[in-house]
Amino acid sequence: TRWVAMDPVDTFHFPDGSRFEVPADLETYRARLDAEFPHQREALDAFFAEVREAYFRGLMVYFRGRDEELLGDLGPLSITDVLDRHIGDRKLRLLLTADCPHWGSPPSRTSFVFDSMLRLSYFLGNFYPAGGSQAFADELARCFEERGGHILMSTAADRIELEDGRVAGVALTTDRGGLKGEHRVAAEVVVSNADLRHTYRELLPAGTVPTSAMAVLDRLRPSFPCFLVHIGLRDVSDDVLREVQGYYWRHWDPDRVGRDGLVCKIFAPTLYEPAMAPEGGQVVILQKVQEIDYGAIGDWPSHKAEVEAGMVAQLERVIPGVADRVVVRTAASARTSWRFTRNTVGAMLGWEMSPDQLGSDRPGIEGPVDGLFCVGHWVRPGGGITPVIVSAQQVAERVMRGGRRDPGLRAAAAASV
Repeated sequence: TRWVAMDPVDTFHFPDGSRFEVPADLETYRARLDAEFPHQREALDAFFAEVREAYFRGLMVYFRGRDEELLGDLGPLSITDVLDRHIGDRKLRLLLTADCPHWGSPPSRTSFVFDSMLRLSYFLGNFYPAGGSQAFADELARCFEERGGHILMSTAADRIELEDGRVAGVALTTDRGGLKGEHRVAAEVVVSNADLRHTYRELLPAGTVPTSAMAVLDRLRPSFPCFLVHIGLRDVSDDVLREVQGYYWRHWDPDRVGRDGLVCKIFAPTLYEPAMAPEGGQVVILQKVQEIDYGAIGDWPSHKAEVEAGMVAQLERVIPGVADRVVVRTAASARTSWRFTRNTVGAMLGWEMSPDQLGSDRPGIEGPVDGLFCVGHWVRPGGGITPVIVSAQQVAERVMRGGRRDPGLRAAAAASV
């Protein structure tokens, strides 16, 4: 896969109408912050010193398996806790948290350590895959199949089958194509990338998981769902889209991100990969995390139409007349996310990455029955591309080398699709 550099990393549009671009170079970023907030220069030095410390400690604990005690007094802190130590300026506080929607939780419930790991990683190299994000998945699939793996598309995992208390296989249903119908795949190891509540309650036979274990999952808070609008445009220039990209905030309090704080984020992937659209076309994605009472929404079509209209109105405000240039438009609500992923309330990143839901307080990769492993953002170390890859690496090592398992065992992936 080829990669295209992304610079700036992010752009923030503030309630007062100002904007700030985060450059991909850390020194340039710090210099820009110091120039705009000279009265907070010492506070910024102290804040970023703790960010660097948290970054290295977090890598060692969450990615390298060192003891959680290494986190020290930084482990229990949220982003807001550390801001309260150092930063008083309300605009600077929002600037340092304005990308919190990518966590699917407010800064007061997001781990400072986990956020620091991502915050500094952007400056090690920030890239977009040529061909779009689908190219990344396609490359993984190609490597998997070249090594003898088989992938079933349009296929749902119906249940994980057990024999004598351990995994024996998975039952699947393929919705279309030459393999349409029900299948059973015998397997001595099953790896589930699905929602843990879905895996434990619906994929495993009733009574398999102790009530106490389910109670633990029911107490964990899922991250927010993310409402998405995908729009195909014609005859809109790159310069216009570069200017309007970014997060649009209507309030200074970042903890209102999922309610009325964030209007939406505007992102145009064709700025980095023009081949994603026909010549003269552009793709724009509108994103909005939502703190909603999922169970209280009775009329999902009306909810979807209202939220979509508000996000599209924002695009019209920043690009007047853009409605006349729309070729295609689709939207996905929290309900849509749930239908396609079975994620609890359409959660975008599994459980929140809050200090009390990480490390030993987050479910591990071992399932409740022998031969079942779990990967992804519902287990340790957490959500985001790199953490879920880490969980997959850990499971692969356990399957191939760990415990009583023979390296020759066949494995089936029970991902709820």
